Amino acid sequence: MSNKLIPARLRLLSIGLLVPLLALALFSSGTVMQAQQPAANPPRELEVDEPLPPLEAARTMVVPAGFQVTLFAGEPDVQQPIGFCIDDRGRLWVAEAYNYPHHGTKPGDRILIFEDTDNDGRFDKRTIFYDQLNYVTGIEVGFGGAWVMSPPNLYFIPDRDGDDQPDGAPQVLLDGFGNHANSHNLANGFSWGPDGWLYGTHGRTNWSLLGKPGTPKEERVRFDGGVYRYHPITHEWEPYADGTTNPWGIDWNDFGESFICNCVNPHLFHVIYGAHYEPWRNRESSQYAYQRIDTIADHLHFVGAGNVRDGLGSAAEDKAGGGHAHCGTMVYLGDNWPDKYRNTLFTNNIHGRRINNDLLRRSGSGYLAAHGDDLMRSKDPWYMGVTLRYGPDGSVFASDWSDTGECHSVKNTRRETGRIYKISYGQPQTGAVDFAKLSNKELVEKQLHRNDWHVQHARRLLQERMAAGQDMTDVAQQLRAMYSEQIEVPKKLRALWALQVIGELNDALLIEQLGNENEYIRAWAVRLLCEDRDPPAAALDRFSMLAAHDVSPLVRLHIASCLQRLKPEQRWTIAERLLQRSEDADDENLPLMIWYAIEPLVNEDAARFVSLAGTTELPLVARFIGRRIAGIPAAKDELAAAIKLLGGTKGETQQEFLTGIITGLEGRRSVPMPESWPATFVSLKERRDDRLLEQALQLALIFDDPTALELLKTQAADEKVIPAVRNRALQALVAKKAANVDFLLLKLAADPAVARVALRGLAEYENPETPTIILNNYNSLPSAARQDALQTLAARSAWAMKLVDALEANKIARSDVTAYTARQLFSLDHAELTARVKAVWGELRESPADKQLLVANIKRRVTPDAIARADRAAGRVLFQKTCANCHRFFDAGGKIGPDITGSQRTNLDYLLNTLIDPSAAVNKDYQMQVIATTSGRIITGLIVEESKTAITVQTVNEKIVVPADEIEERKVSPVSMMPDGLLQNLSTDQVQQLLAYLMGPEQVPLPMDDANGK
Repeated sequence: MSNKLIPARLRLLSIGLLVPLLALALFSSGTVMQAQQPAANPPRELEVDEPLPPLEAARTMVVPAGFQVTLFAGEPDVQQPIGFCIDDRGRLWVAEAYNYPHHGTKPGDRILIFEDTDNDGRFDKRTIFYDQLNYVTGIEVGFGGAWVMSPPNLYFIPDRDGDDQPDGAPQVLLDGFGNHANSHNLANGFSWGPDGWLYGTHGRTNWSLLGKPGTPKEERVRFDGGVYRYHPITHEWEPYADGTTNPWGIDWNDFGESFICNCVNPHLFHVIYGAHYEPWRNRESSQYAYQRIDTIADHLHFVGAGNVRDGLGSAAEDKAGGGHAHCGTMVYLGDNWPDKYRNTLFTNNIHGRRINNDLLRRSGSGYLAAHGDDLMRSKDPWYMGVTLRYGPDGSVFASDWSDTGECHSVKNTRRETGRIYKISYGQPQTGAVDFAKLSNKELVEKQLHRNDWHVQHARRLLQERMAAGQDMTDVAQQLRAMYSEQIEVPKKLRALWALQVIGELNDALLIEQLGNENEYIRAWAVRLLCEDRDPPAAALDRFSMLAAHDVSPLVRLHIASCLQRLKPEQRWTIAERLLQRSEDADDENLPLMIWYAIEPLVNEDAARFVSLAGTTELPLVARFIGRRIAGIPAAKDELAAAIKLLGGTKGETQQEFLTGIITGLEGRRSVPMPESWPATFVSLKERRDDRLLEQALQLALIFDDPTALELLKTQAADEKVIPAVRNRALQALVAKKAANVDFLLLKLAADPAVARVALRGLAEYENPETPTIILNNYNSLPSAARQDALQTLAARSAWAMKLVDALEANKIARSDVTAYTARQLFSLDHAELTARVKAVWGELRESPADKQLLVANIKRRVTPDAIARADRAAGRVLFQKTCANCHRFFDAGGKIGPDITGSQRTNLDYLLNTLIDPSAAVNKDYQMQVIATTSGRIITGLIVEESKTAITVQTVNEKIVVPADEIEERKVSPVSMMPDGLLQNLSTDQVQQLLAYLMGPEQVPLPMDDANGK
């Protein structure tokens, strides 16, 4: 698979999950008992009453030859281990989360210390460090205490005398970490970075509003999720990277490049400072990112691009990797496992109850990850791994939450279980460690240790001693000598990092290293020079030279990244040179990272900002420049300059620039024509490029160019023109809301080539003939177009009355009206209409008690045997009618809601409750909104994008851009986009067919008539 195809393929999987992901179930760790090559597990049941006993679970784990698994600790000694870290004595500090999934209920979550004094692989000393936490999700130790994440607070619990008892009450360093949306998609574990900062990962659903205790709301920093860091000495907090869904764990390779796993697909990202990652979810923090960086994984750990749970437990799923949810990130840099595992990444696979291995390799400016052989597979049906960390002897500790609730539930069925296993190869070289007793000289020597655990802890202790006031002169001298003497790049980098954390890395040395022959050293020299956001002028000059001439895309990536740490006036020249590197046009990271750095410059010098589009060799950046400047209503002169510049650009850059300008103008029906437009329009037409001309006409229409309107009308009506062009012409005319276009739409409403676009477009116009024309043509429309017709009729009260007339007269089958359309009718908030809809169609929302009664009644009528015998192909037809507009299932369907194959669809109770009461727990990212326009149209859907000029609403059948000045009223609905009543109009046989389809293991073909679109 090519690098270009990977993000497109995996982007299908980036749909946020409507049903929250259990971040505790984010886990899947492992430990494996001695065996031959990992063998496939047999198919397993989703619900099992009892876990294997801890020792049996360890004994039966499947690992490659030469590995063994031991039980380090198990219940009752450890319970609910949400995370752990390893201190300077090799002891495990374990965070136990008893309160999950209930925020703010009572104190009781604990921090325990486990010690293996005789080095036999099992703990023999257990200490309760603190037991009054409320909702712990992460732990790290250092600087004389424990750093604890317990949303909404980041705590430091001091223990400066090292007696394993707190010196006092926890200190709240920051508060405002989000815990308002769900139980698990929130700030979690910690790791010390090579640069001396404490890094954390943060789920995107529970966004945070951060500050020190007492900080007023208006002075707090909103963080929407991703990666952040906190400095243990300066106590500075800063966002590091934005996005992903629910990252859980961060780690670094030998070259200091960082990686995170993501609980849901896509599962792996290369973390770059200042990057924005998928998904967006209409967050203000990345509203101008426009496009976000994709996963680096070229594979899936489950079967099929559109199917996250199909075949769970099957041989195919087992071979793929076990499932789509991941937790815990470890890049192995220890010295116990075979060399082939070094610098490869390990993450727990929750559904697969195993540890996946991703093989990292450089690609362009970043990395790609291939699927390696799974390291471990557990035969314990309750195995649910959380954290992975290698220790002082190079062995890996893996924690197990031990439960059956998967990542689409919030069940915490038992609080008394939990295990920690140790995975070793051969006979590890064990021995007592206590780094606090080492001299500074010995800590420096540890920087050359093969096991990076020793390197990390020694570096942090040197940082602590510097912070405590120790003289670091001799240490700095030793580290400089080490840097000069070492040949291996990772060891040279370790010396640089150690000098950095003790404050002894001077600018002169770093500027000199900008000329180093190794790209990683040059890249880190750039990063470290920008760490305090104020590099010297000599460094800026060198950055500019490297931007223009450095052969390494990695170096250019870090220059682009660090531009965000520079003052705006310092960015221009460097950015201009990066933008002229044509070899970076198809790089997965560089065009986007450069864009993220230059976008704020529009506020510094808009004219110069626009001019970048005329010189860039990166077409994607030209598109974004056009979109950004066109999206500012007041930037009339700059838009005119952009239009003039458009005429002089060529090739792909011109096409992208034009696309960006059109996108930026979305939501504005009319914009005064710039003086530069007529000449540019002539230039675009002379290119003799059909697609370019088509877009030029769209732009001309916005500028009220009289020639454009007639040309587009002609295109739309001409049956000889290909349907795609006709449909785009109609869409442009509707977006313009051009006068009298409604009459054209009425004529085309029965034309199969353009009927769907015409029917949707009619909703924009208050033409009294619309309901009559639609109803007269209704029975001749294809099934998909019928749903468009019904949605349009449901957009206005007067039209909806005509629809109800047709239902009452049986001219339209009651079963044609889906729950989505019924809810749209109720959203019109018209008393008489509502009463008539209830009479002819039924109630949409029932009480919780009624719903549970309905579930019970269906279960009595719909038996497992009946489901097994039901016609799944007929069930697919029902799915297409009731669900497919919003939900992808197997290889078909929409992307508004989650991929239904990702739910617990083999669990009948879960499936019925979801279908009958979808609004029981609504993620805020999926709350529906009701928009009333000034023309009388009512729109219900999800807000997928919002700007000062327009909002984009995803309805059940289309995406609508609504100009801000045409919004009369807007309100948030507490209900899910998925309505109640999906089963209401189905017979018992049809319910059985739909359930059989949803619960089936694979896709089935449509019946012949439906496959032909009839």
